[in-house]
Amino acid sequence: MQIRTNKGRAESASVLVIVLCIGMLLGIGATSYMIMVSTQHKLSNQSLAWNTALTLAEAGIEDGLAQINVTFGTNFHSSANTNWGYASGVYGPRSQTLSNGSYSVIVVAGTPSPTIISTGYASAPYTLKPVKRVVKVTTTNTPPWVLAMAVQRNIDTKGNNITFDSYNSTDPSHSTNGLYDAATRMAGGDICSVGGLVNIQNANIYGKLKTGPGGSYAIGANGSVGDLNWNTPGQIQPGWYQNDFNMLFRDVDPPFTSGLPVLPVNLGTNTYILASGDYYVNSDFVLNNNETLAIQGNVRLYVTGSMTMKSANGSFINIYPGASLKLYVGTASGPPASTQLTMVNNSGTASTFQYFGLPSNTTMSWSGNAIYIGTVYAPEVNFTASGGGSTALDWQGSCIVSNATLNGHFSFHYDEDLKRNKEGTGFSVTSWTEL
Repeated sequence: MQIRTNKGRAESASVLVIVLCIGMLLGIGATSYMIMVSTQHKLSNQSLAWNTALTLAEAGIEDGLAQINVTFGTNFHSSANTNWGYASGVYGPRSQTLSNGSYSVIVVAGTPSPTIISTGYASAPYTLKPVKRVVKVTTTNTPPWVLAMAVQRNIDTKGNNITFDSYNSTDPSHSTNGLYDAATRMAGGDICSVGGLVNIQNANIYGKLKTGPGGSYAIGANGSVGDLNWNTPGQIQPGWYQNDFNMLFRDVDPPFTSGLPVLPVNLGTNTYILASGDYYVNSDFVLNNNETLAIQGNVRLYVTGSMTMKSANGSFINIYPGASLKLYVGTASGPPASTQLTMVNNSGTASTFQYFGLPSNTTMSWSGNAIYIGTVYAPEVNFTASGGGSTALDWQGSCIVSNATLNGHFSFHYDEDLKRNKEGTGFSVTSWTEL
């Protein structure tokens, strides 16, 4: 008798079990993969929405900055001008809907500068899960005269015995009666160019030399840059040159469109006397030889054409004690306007006389044997200082222009008190925080 075992059926069952196990494993693997891909997709969408919300919040910050920087030298306008609404020290909220979400922004009034808070809203694709991010920035109103001389393009010191240094008109240890004193001077006479050539030649710069990444400099055999103790001709003291300078040269806006007329008063000489107020000359304004512009209060004078002082030492701007003059020249667009300044007799500090050149103001000169105590902010001006002879032209203040050419015997003394917030060019961000 022969016994047969049914191995085929058992083997078939084993194979089936193995196949089922493999199928289950493949199914689990496929399911896990699909879950992983789905999760990754959701996380990617969530991350995209998260980043988008931040971008929208930052767009709100830009909107807020645009509103508080309506005009040069102005803090921020009232709610009537911004159309944002105002209540309890807060402007806004202002909301904007864009293609990828929205933002809501407010401006919190503050002294000396406002704070901007912006919220960005976005939704994750497919899930439509809302995402929001809140950003807060603080601002500062940047003064225009934070440097001795800053230009957009070139500085050329062509004269002999040209010197840059600094003092502080409000510090008795670094000034005398608010004026420059060589015995107490400081090495703060920084000269700077964003994108041009600083040609020092034989000038002595007691301060830092700064250029933008695309700028350059040249120095003559007798020139030098460094602190008060640096006396190495043809050399720059280590650490006193920087090539990362950047500055926003913001255009000056028209201060007003009407004002008091400027009329001569005959007091033995041809004299224009201006008390406190806004004065408007809708044309050229010329001070002829032996004529004086007498400033007896806090005056703003806007000349839409050219401003000319005739003769090197024969016409005067006389600013009385306790008075001040803000002189605006040119227009936002129009025929080129020029400026020729000679004698400015200023009984106050450099901030007492402030010159502003609008975009059409493209040329400016200062000449004669004189002392200029004041400031210039004229981003489109090609500035030339010449003369001096045996007596040095003496500038006490700050000069911000497009190009500067210095001829003759010239001394430039920067008033470091101008770094304080006297007249802002506009608000910029000082800190960024996500709430």
